[in-house]
Amino acid sequence: MKPKLLLNPGTGWSGTTPFYYTLRNAHFCHAGYKKEFHYLQLMHSNSDQFREFMIERYTQPEPDFRTGELPVETRDYDVKYYQTLFEGEHSFDKYVDHMHYIKEKFPRFDAVCDFSNYNVNLPKDFLSAHAKAIHPHFDVKVTMLISDPIHRFYNELGGQINQYHFSERKRTKMKMFGKNEDMVYNHYVRTKQQQKLYLYCIDRLRFSNNCYYEKNYEKLTSSYGKNRVLVLQMEKLWDSSYHNEIIDGLSQFLDYQVSPSDLYPNQYVSENKNIEGLGDQNTEFEPLTEELYELGKKHL
Repeated sequence: MKPKLLLNPGTGWSGTTPFYYTLRNAHFCHAGYKKEFHYLQLMHSNSDQFREFMIERYTQPEPDFRTGELPVETRDYDVKYYQTLFEGEHSFDKYVDHMHYIKEKFPRFDAVCDFSNYNVNLPKDFLSAHAKAIHPHFDVKVTMLISDPIHRFYNELGGQINQYHFSERKRTKMKMFGKNEDMVYNHYVRTKQQQKLYLYCIDRLRFSNNCYYEKNYEKLTSSYGKNRVLVLQMEKLWDSSYHNEIIDGLSQFLDYQVSPSDLYPNQYVSENKNIEGLGDQNTEFEPLTEELYELGKKHL
């Protein structure tokens, strides 16, 4: 029997971190040293600058963006291993080998996983090639989280502000993949003016790929197979009135029992905005007013 591999390619700012913690609590899957592996992004970009960034990220630890503390050295963590993995040529074969490595290091978990949100941005032909390469080795399952599109986009913009002010390493990554953001956009990020940043993007119909749920779903289903992709709505997943429907459906899809007691708290649907391990959900620097929400409904 092939081991399970869960892919969770976003959607960013839809509760993917507490969802990962939930499945880890349930001992369903473990991602290893980093929640977001980014190997496929590195492979596709073929960027020397990003390669150097990834080697530094794994070999020169800094406080974790989500916890504010130095990362825990998990069983898989070996500086030489990760440096070798990210150096040289990258391939799907190396990706497969790495996932087997993670499975060996975490035998108590039912599956291995890749929670790299950026993977949803990869082109369809690349994802299809990835699916073809991993299918002989793993029982592949794909979950895709979505949430209220206006709140999610507003949180994404707040996430840009949060990352920019967190560390120089985060700013370096933003520069690499920021597609030459203009001076006005950057000014609003630097000065934490989230409402003006939101209005600026709405006025110019400037939305990220994360906003296009239907397009991304089609890309994932055409690459990995419709029966292997499950869409989950964040608000319902953390709403107890939907647990029989949503969590039972998730358990059936994963062929593994997940319980409501495994659910990790989620700041996006909680009055508590300071939950341990969710620094990436500190994304509301200014409130999303009713007026701003109604404006977003016209476009999202």
